Amino acid sequence: MVSSLLIKLGMFAVTLGVVFWIGWTLPNSFDRPNDLGAQSLEESKVAPAAAPKRSHQTLLDLNRATEQEFDALPGIGARLAERIIAYRQSVGTFRSLDELQQVKGIGMKKFERIRPLITVVPDSESVSRERRGT
Repeated sequence: MVSSLLIKLGMFAVTLGVVFWIGWTLPNSFDRPNDLGAQSLEESKVAPAAAPKRSHQTLLDLNRATEQEFDALPGIGARLAERIIAYRQSVGTFRSLDELQQVKGIGMKKFERIRPLITVVPDSESVSRERRGT
């Protein structure tokens, strides 16, 4: 029992020694809220998880997007981008956004996350065929 207590005290002393050796300091931002330089607190916040990785503001057309453009969407990696391209090649063109959920790896959560960033623009040729009824 005494040896167990001595071992625990020794571990505590070593821990305190390491803490003092490294130096125990608080970051300056705790006592000065504007210690972030020229940034305000709102600017320094991390972007939300649903923020797109894409640099431009236009919607991504599922029927014309490249593999790199799919890869730039949040939650879509290189392998999933390949699957989307393969699915698009197998069915022809996407007719609706919901059809993207047919791709293996895109569930409801991921689809809802990227839905505001994508669109389906029908081909002018297919639209004219549908209007003529052929």
